[in-house]
Amino acid sequence: MARELQTRKSRSRKGLVRWMLILTAMIAGMGASLIYRDALWTKVTGVLAASDEDPIPVQRLEQSPFQLNIPAYGEITGLESTPVPTPSTRGGGLKVGWLIPEGSFVKEGDVIARFDNVDARLNLEQQQNTLQMNQERTKVTSGKQTTDEKVLGYDRKDAEEEYEYAMTVLPQDETIFSKWAIIEAKINAGFAKERIGFLASKGKTQKRIARSDQQILAIERNKAQAEIEIAKQTLAALELKTPKGGLVLYRRDRGRDPQVGDETWPGQILLEIIDMEALQARTYVLERDAGSLAKGDAVLVRLDSIPEKEYHGVVRSMAALAQPLERNSPLKYFICEVTIRDAGEDMKRIKPGMSLKADVVLEHYDSCFVVPTSAVTNKGADATVYIKQKDRFVPRQVKLGSATHGQSIILEGVKEGELIAMRNPFETRKAYLPDFSKAQGADAAGPQGGRPRMFMH
Repeated sequence: MARELQTRKSRSRKGLVRWMLILTAMIAGMGASLIYRDALWTKVTGVLAASDEDPIPVQRLEQSPFQLNIPAYGEITGLESTPVPTPSTRGGGLKVGWLIPEGSFVKEGDVIARFDNVDARLNLEQQQNTLQMNQERTKVTSGKQTTDEKVLGYDRKDAEEEYEYAMTVLPQDETIFSKWAIIEAKINAGFAKERIGFLASKGKTQKRIARSDQQILAIERNKAQAEIEIAKQTLAALELKTPKGGLVLYRRDRGRDPQVGDETWPGQILLEIIDMEALQARTYVLERDAGSLAKGDAVLVRLDSIPEKEYHGVVRSMAALAQPLERNSPLKYFICEVTIRDAGEDMKRIKPGMSLKADVVLEHYDSCFVVPTSAVTNKGADATVYIKQKDRFVPRQVKLGSATHGQSIILEGVKEGELIAMRNPFETRKAYLPDFSKAQGADAAGPQGGRPRMFMH
């Protein structure tokens, strides 16, 4: 028992000695790092700093075509169809008078439906009668005004002659004429003068009345002409023409075919034209990639079932808002309808529901310079690159195209074969190392305090 206790005490002393040695070594190491930290720092920065053997990387510029694509996926939905809506008219609802048989093949501009035109023709006839009556009234009014002007002219001439005669034979000698005769002659002369003034005022009034009558008739005539044009347009719209050629199919409402006599409303779809040479596909584009997506963009389509061929399409329409395809999914997609017109002989092999992968072409450049994004320095609206000329770098203003992830497109400002810096040679890159003296407190840290030390490259 005593021997066992002695053995345990011996082991305890050895462990205590071992820990004291380890602690002494740690303290010695920390002291050495404080003493030689400047020399150590010089060696580290010497390894990381740039030297003649580590120059600014450059790239020789070469022109090449470039295409900016965004990925998408989707499926074939079938042949392209074009709905033909009921025309909008002032009367509102229309009655179907005739429909082309379903399954008929039509060309662009062919009549595929006619609507009842009885009311429109009756309105046209009424407006034409109104216009004719207005024209007759205009003739009568113009004739009456001409007659009134002539009569007024005769009356005015008569009054002027009467006044001139009265002033010519006006008696003034009281020895020859009586006072009564002299007074009566003056009254007649004054009356003739007043009559001239009255007829002049009457002529002005008649002209104003005649002008007002003509304006009223012109307003009524213009209104009738406008109504006639509207009636003619309505009659023309009652013949529904196809905007493109293809196969005619009926749009069924609750399983019922449209029939002659049905009442339809503006915008209601009765017929669809199926293009037998164009495929319709639905594609899904991630919201983050669809910033520049627009109607009319070209699309490159590859079907999973026909991987050896690539088809060309165009964005026909796109959704206004992005939405998730799965419930509670954080990813949102824009749904785009794509028309494919070069399927050709593969139309028989392609079926609705076939999955596809697509690339939407946002930009295509026949010739440009492609460089890493780090080679371009952007300051506001200006873009600058640095061209190496002998032993120095010269800044150059450039015109950029659409940017990609990690790449920039230079359109103007540089030349073929020039050397461009892969980064701004006049900017320093910063790296940080921890300050080992921070644990020793502010006094042990020296004038640097507890801040990290920095080296530049």
